[in-house]
Amino acid sequence: MTKLEDSTKVLPHPPLLNSHSAGWNEVFLAYYHHPGYETPIEHLMTQHVLDVTDRSNCVEHERRVGDRYQSYWFGNGEIAFCPANTLHWAVWQQEARFTLITFAPQLLARLATECTGRDRLELIPRFQFVDPVIQQLASALKADLQTGCPAGRIYGESLGVALAVHLLITCSTLPPKISTYSDGLPQYKLQQVTDYIQAHLNLEIKLSDLARTVGMSQYYFCRLFKQSTGMSPHQYLIRLRVERAKQLLRQPDLAIADVAFQCGFSHQSHLSCHFRRLVGVSPKTFQQQ
Repeated sequence: MTKLEDSTKVLPHPPLLNSHSAGWNEVFLAYYHHPGYETPIEHLMTQHVLDVTDRSNCVEHERRVGDRYQSYWFGNGEIAFCPANTLHWAVWQQEARFTLITFAPQLLARLATECTGRDRLELIPRFQFVDPVIQQLASALKADLQTGCPAGRIYGESLGVALAVHLLITCSTLPPKISTYSDGLPQYKLQQVTDYIQAHLNLEIKLSDLARTVGMSQYYFCRLFKQSTGMSPHQYLIRLRVERAKQLLRQPDLAIADVAFQCGFSHQSHLSCHFRRLVGVSPKTFQQQ
């Protein structure tokens, strides 16, 4: 399930929130208040699926993943994980509130190769566990959608990659040993990235575009970029866009909505939110001053 249409084949009740319009690459999120239901008998999960329950909700479940079956109370922030290409069936009687996050198999396969050099990847299903990292990242992804993705596509994709790498560590038969680096990006590679951002500031910039610019995985790019700049890629991008907005707002006849568009913000409200946070005043006040 990577798209809204795919998820409705398994869960007919529409989600309250989904990432369809956010356009995240190889990651999809849907948030449900789903009434009691029995899924189609042993449907095949073609994507890796995380099921993160609400902390305030607990419902009796029956679940079969592959050849494993379990009946249990599921909720209060607990998590289940079903790897791709695994037969799955579940039933619950009361309304369940949960977040589903799905990952394209090629994303985890690529990350496994890039982070460890191993081509073999075997993920194991998990029925009921608690993981603060997964809870935090899932909550951040959901909150980003609820606020209209004000930082743009790159923020959600960065969180998705971090969550995918965490799954490699916690749900793999051979957990990868993630290499650590402390020196950041070489100066010439950092210059390549910043030049690319400056040249495409008014466009939707994807995390994969930035990582490809310097020829490395998205995960390591995020880590090394932050070591070099003290900021994550999306934070750096927002600051550059706000600086560009300050230059344009010095033209008193330029509409703020046009400034937002020229700086790569999808809405004027997104510009206003970040401008006020970083500059201390609204774009309108700054322009008038």
